[in-house]
Amino acid sequence: MIRSILIGIIFSISLSCDIGYSEIENECYFDGDLLLLKQLIQESQTGKNPPPLQLPPLELGAQTWENGRLIDFCCSTSTNTECRMPFELAGKIPLSLENLTHLRHLSLESNAMLGVIPKGIKNLQALESLSLSSNNFSGTIPRELGELKNLKKLALNSNRFSGLLPKEITQMKKLKWVYIASNFFTGNIPPEIGELEGITYFNVSNNQFSGTIPPALGKLTKLQYLDLSENKLSGGIPPELGQLKLYRLNLARNQLTGHIPVELGSLTEVVQLNVAHNQLEGSLPASLGYLPRLKRLEIHDNKITGSIPFTFSELTALEEFHATNNQLTGPLPSGISNVEYLHFVDVSFNQLSGEIPDELFNMSSLETLYIQGNEFTGELPSSICAREKSLKLLFYGNEICPPYPKCLKFIGKQRCID
Repeated sequence: MIRSILIGIIFSISLSCDIGYSEIENECYFDGDLLLLKQLIQESQTGKNPPPLQLPPLELGAQTWENGRLIDFCCSTSTNTECRMPFELAGKIPLSLENLTHLRHLSLESNAMLGVIPKGIKNLQALESLSLSSNNFSGTIPRELGELKNLKKLALNSNRFSGLLPKEITQMKKLKWVYIASNFFTGNIPPEIGELEGITYFNVSNNQFSGTIPPALGKLTKLQYLDLSENKLSGGIPPELGQLKLYRLNLARNQLTGHIPVELGSLTEVVQLNVAHNQLEGSLPASLGYLPRLKRLEIHDNKITGSIPFTFSELTALEEFHATNNQLTGPLPSGISNVEYLHFVDVSFNQLSGEIPDELFNMSSLETLYIQGNEFTGELPSSICAREKSLKLLFYGNEICPPYPKCLKFIGKQRCID
């Protein structure tokens, strides 16, 4: 009799949870956290591949709990995440999100969710990373998001968000990663972004931002990745960007004017530099030839004039040079054949002249050479046919005259005098 009473007491103690918590398999879980999980399952039933309606909430996605509170939650269809699920979330973010006051990491990326970000997100004061990428979310970013003082990562890319980027975002002083590409944001990029000194990654590409590039971005001394491409930005490239330690700078497909700043030659860590599809003028700065790690340089589809600086022969890491559709003049630098890893060169549709250095055709690394639509002269060496690797070569629309190497299959029209 006494033994059974003791067992009953022990059993009752093991089931004891505080008010507002529920016991599941001898563990206590906060009801507010469980409610969100249940509602996500319910909301998703309108989707094409929902989680089972009877799925236990603790089996939805990848979860981490601490002292009965949900601190990490990830549910995604993406193969790039550790929490890939065989089903897809749909519907809106439940308003019960505001209950998750202990949540540190939230990822709902690559689902079919829609609607807006609830203003109650401001209650998630412990949140450090928020990823809603690759859904169908819409509306504006709520100002309340700026109250998340501990947020380090913000990923809202590939949705249908619109409107202005709220200045309140600059109140999140711990931000390191901002990825809001492929939306419909408009207006200016707030200069106050330059006050977020900890940012290392800033990608706002493929939106409808307008106005000028804030020179204040040059104060982001920890920034490594800057992508402002595919917007409607105008004005010049701020020389202040040359103060950064970027490994990638992409300003392509905007409406930028003026010269390429000499100061960009100070980006000694940069690996990819892209200013293509703008309205840039003037000559190429010789300082760009002193970028020791530059692998890919894209300046095509601008109005750049002058010659290719001889310093480009010093770009020892260069692999690709894209310069088509400009107004470049003069010869190809003879020393360019010394660039050991160069495998792609496109200088087509410029006004380049002179003879092509024979050494260029002997480069074992070179795979593609597009020089059509220029004013090059001379003959092509027969050594082209002795290469171990075949060479993709387009040279029509020049004054390169016969005889031609027998291995060439396409020659095209040349401006030769019989």
